[in-house]
Amino acid sequence: MREYVEGYVKKLRIEHELREEGGKPKLVVRFKDESGRELAHINMRWTGRELRAVFKGAKENAERLASILSALGAEAEVRKYGREWYVQLTTDSITAIRRVEWIEAVKALVEELYKNGVISVKKKEELIKKIEAGPNTVEIAGVEMSVVKREKAGSKWLEIRYQPKSTDAFEAAVKALEETGFEDGVHFTAKKPEKEEGGHIYLKIPAGLWRLEELRRQGVGWAEKAVRRLEEIARGRGFYDLLDEHLKPAKEAETIDPRGMVAEDKERGIRAVIRDVKAEWEGNRPRVVVEYEANGRAESFSFVWGVERDGGVRADVRLDEERADVLAALTGDESLKGKDKATLRAKHLFALAKIKGVGWQLLRWYAEVRGE
Repeated sequence: MREYVEGYVKKLRIEHELREEGGKPKLVVRFKDESGRELAHINMRWTGRELRAVFKGAKENAERLASILSALGAEAEVRKYGREWYVQLTTDSITAIRRVEWIEAVKALVEELYKNGVISVKKKEELIKKIEAGPNTVEIAGVEMSVVKREKAGSKWLEIRYQPKSTDAFEAAVKALEETGFEDGVHFTAKKPEKEEGGHIYLKIPAGLWRLEELRRQGVGWAEKAVRRLEEIARGRGFYDLLDEHLKPAKEAETIDPRGMVAEDKERGIRAVIRDVKAEWEGNRPRVVVEYEANGRAESFSFVWGVERDGGVRADVRLDEERADVLAALTGDESLKGKDKATLRAKHLFALAKIKGVGWQLLRWYAEVRGE
């Protein structure tokens, strides 16, 4: 049946009618063939928390409707409750359908809900944004994940999640992610479905996004599409600033060539030219080596990054006036000038991550030790 419907989906006529039920607006959407014969219909209401479209009736009618909705882009399943067969769509599935007639019908319901005082202007604007933005899903390494912004007690965070419907689907998703360099525990967390408990895969934020951006920078096509889709979703749903905040360190990684950079302090008579910045390893800790030239002398200094008990990262570095000016130039932290020692924190690590040759190594290490 699905194949049959897909062949005619472009010819489908979608019509809607607004009604009132129990003092609240209700939307009836009808799907018709070219002759105007109704093939299926579904009712849409506001539950108090979200939009929900529901059909209940005979199995044959439910299956026909589910095939039409699936062909239009929604995730629709037929389920039996008691003696009735149901098809249900929540807000995210509703927004997955991109036919103009459907979008206009849903927007008409939202406007009617607002006019009747059922929803606030803020909720109306939020729903319209979701409808216009489309589905909140992105494909990462072939795994389709949902993207939402969560809020609680004044905090905001991103949640990028895949919910497998079977053990096979779970294992296939984990394999696909790992084959593209995503590491379990570093870039994502996974829980296998067990009996009646569903499984899940969460992309770790920001580490998973950093890996995605790294692949995009390497020219991986699907990663390019995934980042672009994430940005489209974030803009459409009003949380681009949050996404950009997480992606920024990776987008800026290794964008600066330090060779030839000049650190100068005319008052102190200091002029140092940076020759190179490298990353070496002491066990699992990165050592940053800075080489520079001042007054014809070749100089260098280094510092090792580590993890504090509270999980924060730090690097202690001994300085003199020249080194302080060089480090200030590399990190953009003018407060380092004139110091004889300094403790570098995460903000300094992110600044150093912009430097070619060391950036991705620092970000990978940070992601591993922070578990973010």
